Amino acid sequence: MARVFRAYKAKGPGFIMEEIIRHLASLLTVEVDLAEVIDKAVETNIRDNFTPNAENFFDRVGGPYLIQQWRDLLDLNEDHPTVTTFAKLKKPEKADKMAALFGGGEAQEAHGLTETQIARIAAWVPEGMA
Repeated sequence: MARVFRAYKAKGPGFIMEEIIRHLASLLTVEVDLAEVIDKAVETNIRDNFTPNAENFFDRVGGPYLIQQWRDLLDLNEDHPTVTTFAKLKKPEKADKMAALFGGGEAQEAHGLTETQIARIAAWVPEGMA
């Protein structure tokens, strides 16, 4: 935790203030419009602070959900060999494959992802977090 806290502090006072404002705003029971105004003012980007991985997200959702996200993120039909192979994996293996996809680099290169697919993965957040 100490390492995480030092990294958080190293991002500077501007970042810290934006995070405080964003967290306070999320506690408000207000109109959606106000939340949007606050998000725009602090330029909220969830992915600056959260990248899904096996431990913090993919292990916690069902296999069918992972298959659907795999298809959507890679823009594949349900009968595509990449999808059918992924669907046959055990859930922990699916979670690890998804985490690798979000980790960038080798996994993305191995799948020959396009810039559009890479951008889609970089921007993706679970429903309700956007």
